[in-house]
Amino acid sequence: MVNAIILAGGYGTRLRPITCSIPKPMLPVINKPLLSFVISRLLGDTPDLKRVVIAVNYRAHEIEAYFEQAQKELGCEIHVVDEKKPMGTGGALKYSQKLLEDDSTFMLNGDVVTYFSYKDMHAQHKRTKALATISAIRVEDVSRYGVLVSEGGETEIREFYEKPRTTELIKRYSRYPVNAGTYLLEPAIFDYMEPGQKLSIEKDVFPRVAGEGKAHKFEFSGIWKDFGLPDEYLAGNFIILEEELKRLGKDSIVDPSASIDSSARVIPPVCLDAGVKVGRDCTIGPRVVLGRNCEIGEGASIQDSVFLENCIVDARAEISQAILGDGVKAGVGVHLAGPAVLGSNVYIEDQVTLKSSQAQTIKVCPWVTLTTESVEHAKNDGAFVH
Repeated sequence: MVNAIILAGGYGTRLRPITCSIPKPMLPVINKPLLSFVISRLLGDTPDLKRVVIAVNYRAHEIEAYFEQAQKELGCEIHVVDEKKPMGTGGALKYSQKLLEDDSTFMLNGDVVTYFSYKDMHAQHKRTKALATISAIRVEDVSRYGVLVSEGGETEIREFYEKPRTTELIKRYSRYPVNAGTYLLEPAIFDYMEPGQKLSIEKDVFPRVAGEGKAHKFEFSGIWKDFGLPDEYLAGNFIILEEELKRLGKDSIVDPSASIDSSARVIPPVCLDAGVKVGRDCTIGPRVVLGRNCEIGEGASIQDSVFLENCIVDARAEISQAILGDGVKAGVGVHLAGPAVLGSNVYIEDQVTLKSSQAQTIKVCPWVTLTTESVEHAKNDGAFVH
């Protein structure tokens, strides 16, 4: 048997204003909460998973309320642990020790989706008798990550080097993979941590474990997607949609209850949730995710966008490269060209045009009404952020 802990304590500040009304770990990925998607991926490849701990320190009650019901569907014991204050990656693990110390534990980040075999990682972990096995992936720019240094074809990690910055260091360490943020740990890992302390497992624990020859890498190639920024959130939805479509052998995911007018043009890939309504002569896609009960009016065009639940787009509106929070309404003839992030319940009046430069993302806070006058005023002040 094996346990898992998922770190989901982030505030999602870089994804505001969409995260003003929904915790970042609960943001939908192809219409399923990110945390639920991560757990489902883990369960699908780890049938002997018995317990999942979700470590949070922000809006814990919302996450707990969701998984109180969802754990029945997932078929796994789920505990939401509120840290009360940020404790770092190692501190969060130590704080949950009593729930995890009876077996091996996968440790994951709740805002990262990876596609690799947890089963293979577990098999290697047992074969090498590692105390810590760390997922590893090769990237073009190692300066943003912790580098895992090993010799030849072996898996044992000899050195950790955190974010090499100079040209010489980057050249030296570019031949090694970087830490991909998923770990498999033995209960003895808790002996390396003091209780009640803010700790980084990557900086305070793993170098000591590696120094004793007990840390190994598990190298993989494939999808490794962070959801920290608006463009990453959009791209992540579309990459995962493509992967799920490959798995299902389909070109789109459309809920049976979705209503699409026969004159509408749907360009794959798209993902349409329950209750979606697409009107006459609409163009939807490519790369569109529409949440539950979204309505698209006659002649509207949507592409490269993710809408959360209950969004309404009126006739002849055109929207691209946008993330719309729940309950957003765009009036007749609206033109919205992102990158753009609109918080929940924003209302864009008829005929308003919003166009972003690639250097600046349009961000609109929840419950704001955008008129032609307010948009012109924002442009004149050199601001595209409400």
